[in-house]
Amino acid sequence: MEAYCGYHPCEHAGWHCMGCQRHFCDTCVPDQGVASAVCPTCRAYLKFTGAAAEVTPFWQCLSDFFAYPFSAAPFILILICTFLPAFAGDGFTGLFVAIFLLCAQTKYMYSVIESTASGELSPPSLVEAFGASGLILVAQQVIIILAIVGLVFLASVWLGDGWAILVMGLLLLVLPAIIMILAVEHRVSQALDFSNLTSFIVALGWPYFVMYGYILLLLLGMGAAQSFVIEHFQAPFSYTVTGFVTSYFFLVICFLMGYVLFQYQHRLGGAMITDTLISPADKAALSEKQAQVEVDIALKEGRYDLAIDSLTHQFSRRPNDKITLSRLFKLLMETGKWEMLDKKSRPMLTLLLETGSIKEIRLMLRGLYKQRPQFEVRDPELALNLAKSLYHAGEYRLLLRILKDFGIRFKESPLEPEVLEISARALANGLHKVDKAKLYLQYLHKQFPSHVLAAAVPEQLQHLEETGQLQEQRVRFE
Repeated sequence: MEAYCGYHPCEHAGWHCMGCQRHFCDTCVPDQGVASAVCPTCRAYLKFTGAAAEVTPFWQCLSDFFAYPFSAAPFILILICTFLPAFAGDGFTGLFVAIFLLCAQTKYMYSVIESTASGELSPPSLVEAFGASGLILVAQQVIIILAIVGLVFLASVWLGDGWAILVMGLLLLVLPAIIMILAVEHRVSQALDFSNLTSFIVALGWPYFVMYGYILLLLLGMGAAQSFVIEHFQAPFSYTVTGFVTSYFFLVICFLMGYVLFQYQHRLGGAMITDTLISPADKAALSEKQAQVEVDIALKEGRYDLAIDSLTHQFSRRPNDKITLSRLFKLLMETGKWEMLDKKSRPMLTLLLETGSIKEIRLMLRGLYKQRPQFEVRDPELALNLAKSLYHAGEYRLLLRILKDFGIRFKESPLEPEVLEISARALANGLHKVDKAKLYLQYLHKQFPSHVLAAAVPEQLQHLEETGQLQEQRVRFE
C-alpha cells in the first residue's frame, strides 16, 4: 500500500520513522543523506522508503529503454563511435582512436547508470563521455575484467574446467551487480566485495533476476543482429553496423540497470546511496532548513511552545533573519506570549517599521502596554520613528505613550527637539489640546534655542493661536 506524508497528505512518503511510526516526504526531510536522516519529531534515525510508489515498474516501460539511445547525446556518441574508426584507418592512429572511443563510451555508460539511479531519466551530456573526469572508472573497469579473467583461469588450473565453468557462470550472474555498485560507489573494492555483492542482490530480491533475464535477452538479440549483419553483408560495412548495434544495446542495458537502482532504492537504502561530504556552510544551511521543518511540524501538531523555542533559537543564531523574526512575531501574537514579545520588542518593532506594518505595530504596542504596564520602547531612535509612523496613521494617543518621559529616559538625546515637536503636533492637530501643545513648543524654544526647529516656534505659536492647529511639515523633492 502506498504511504503518504503525515504532514503533506498529497505527497508520497519517502521516509518512515520506526520510533513514532510516522511517514515523511522529502519536504519534511530536506537534503539529508540516507544513512544520517533523522526524524523531525523524535530525532530517531529514519528508514528510507524511496520513490518506488511513484516509479513505473521497469518491466512496464521497456519501450522507453529501447528509445533511450535515440536521444540527442547518446545517439551522437553512437554515431561518433561507429563512424570515426572508419576514417582513422589502421595502424597506430586507428588503435589510438579505438582506445579513446572505448574509454569515452565506458565513461558515458557508467554516467548513464549513475544519473538514472539518482532519478535523472534524461541522458547525460556528451561532456560526461569526452570530459577529463571519469577516467578512474575506466581503470576500475579494467581491473574488474582482469579479476574475473584471473578467477576463471585460477579455477581452471587448480580445480579443473568444470569448476571454471561454474565460477564463470557465477561471476556472470553477479556482473550486473558489480557494474551497478561501481557506478554508484566509484570504488572497485566495494564492487568486488563478495559480502557486499551478496547483500546487494539479496536486498534487491527477485527484481534483480528479472532484470538479469532481460539483460540476457538483450545480449542474445544483440548477438543475433550481429550474426545476421556479418552473414549477409561484407566488411567493412558489416563491422560498422555491428559497432552501431553493440553501442545501442549496451546503452539500453545501462539505462535498464540505472532505472532498476532508482526504482528499488528503498530496498537498497544506505547500502547504495551514500552520504557525501558537505562543506560547513552547506551543513549550516541544512541545519537551518531542518529547523524550519521542525517548526512547521510543531505548529501542525499544536506544540506552540516547541515552535516558539525553535524559532527563538534560530533568531538568536541569525539576528538579521527577517523571515524567522516575522514567523516568531506572528506566533507570539497568536499565542499571547507578551513576556517574550517584550524581550524581543526592539527587533520586532524595527522589522514591522521597515515593512510598513502599522496595523501590527498598533496591535503589538497596545497589547504590551495592557499586559506589561512597565513596558517602554528602549531605543530613542526607534521610539521617534515609531511616533512618526503612528502620527501619519492617526494613532496620536499611542504616539504620546511611546514618547512619554522621553527626556528623562534618554537624557541628552539629540532627538529630543524632534520628539517635542511631533508631540506638540499630535496634541494640537490630533487631540486638539492647544494649551498642552503650546507648552511643548515653548519648552522646545527655551531648552534648544539653537536647534533648527526652535527657529520656527514663534511662527508655529502664532499659527496655533489663530487656527488652533500647527502647520504640517512639507516634503520637498529635490
